[in-house]
Parts: sequence; C-alpha cells; structure tokens
Amino acid sequence: MDIVIEPHIPIALLAALSGYVGALLFSAAVVAPLAVKILTPELTAAFLRPFWMSYHRFGMYGALLLTVVGTLAATYSAAPSIYIIALLSMGSLMTLCFFVGLNLIPRINHAADTQNHATFDSLHKADMALVGTGLMTGLATTFFLGYAVIINTA
Repeated sequence: MDIVIEPHIPIALLAALSGYVGALLFSAAVVAPLAVKILTPELTAAFLRPFWMSYHRFGMYGALLLTVVGTLAATYSAAPSIYIIALLSMGSLMTLCFFVGLNLIPRINHAADTQNHATFDSLHKADMALVGTGLMTGLATTFFLGYAVIINTA
C-alpha cells in the first residue's frame, strides 16, 4: 500500500522550521540586547551566560532534529533530489555553526573572567559570525523550503 503524504510533510516541516528560526531570531535580536540594556553588568552576566549556552544548544539540537526529520521525510516527497540535498546541506551548516559556537562559549566566558579583552573580542566576534551565519542559513532554508513546497504542490 502506498502512503501519500505529499504535501503535508513539507508544509509541516516548513511550519516547524519557521517557528524554530523565529524563536532564534527573537532571542538574539530582542532578549539579549534588552538584558544588556536593562540589567546591571553583574546581573547581565548572570543571565546571559546560561542563556547563551541554552540558546546555542537549542540552535544546534533544533537544526539537527529538523535536518534528520527533513531527510527522513524526503523519502515520502516527490521533490527533486536537488531540493533534498540542498536542505540537508543547509541544515548541516546551521547545526555546525551552533555546535562550534557552543564550544566557544566557555572560552569566551574564561576570557571575560580573566579580563583578556583581546581574546574576548575575537572569540565574541567569531561567535557572533557563527550565530549570524546560522540564522541567515535558517532564514534561507525557510525560504527555500517554502519555494519548494509552492512549486512542487502547484
């Protein structure tokens, strides 16, 4: 018996991806800057250190989960293989960005604790670049998946 799931799986994946990327964008663009603006430096550090660890874990595990689910769902999809390969590649890049960023956090915190401003600045900039790349990849993946859903369900 053939199971026809198209287009429900890609649409569900698109909805999940949109919510996931939206949560990451909101956290990076609203929550963290607001904490820096409103809290004292001590409270900011106490809040943002665990926040960024959780943020990177959410980014890494979320991207990994959506990549695995998207790859498994592709077996039920009529989408051309180029879309599946592109989505797998983009999801893998996003997972990698948040994984590397997660591993930078302890080094960033150590540099801040030891007042090593040069190391802190370079590691912080690297992490910001990784987060930015992960977020832009997530947005691109969302638009790409939306385009694939539209042209393959019309």
